[in-house]
Amino acid sequence: MKVSEETLLESGFSHTDLQKIKSNVENFGGTLDDVIQDLEKRFNVAKWITIVAFVTLIFTSLLSTKNNTLSLAFSLMVGLPFIWYLTPAKLAFKAWRYKHHASRIKGDR
Repeated sequence: MKVSEETLLESGFSHTDLQKIKSNVENFGGTLDDVIQDLEKRFNVAKWITIVAFVTLIFTSLLSTKNNTLSLAFSLMVGLPFIWYLTPAKLAFKAWRYKHHASRIKGDR
């Protein structure tokens, strides 16, 4: 699937978001499609890390001591925002949403 600036704007990307993506393409090479695909993958990885972390926290709270639970909760409060900051969350979510919307449209044809 070919990604264009028009389709990205229609799917919710702002002009500022597109500027950031174009800057990345200019600095590191590649295409818009490559960047959108990489952002989508980053979102999925960060999403699953977050899910696994919270499931681990739930099991720890049920099966372990209060001290262990509090230690893990504090670690997650520090670590997860750092992971989402590195992702970049806003662009990655928009790329994920774009890819899922585009795949549904492509599948309907």
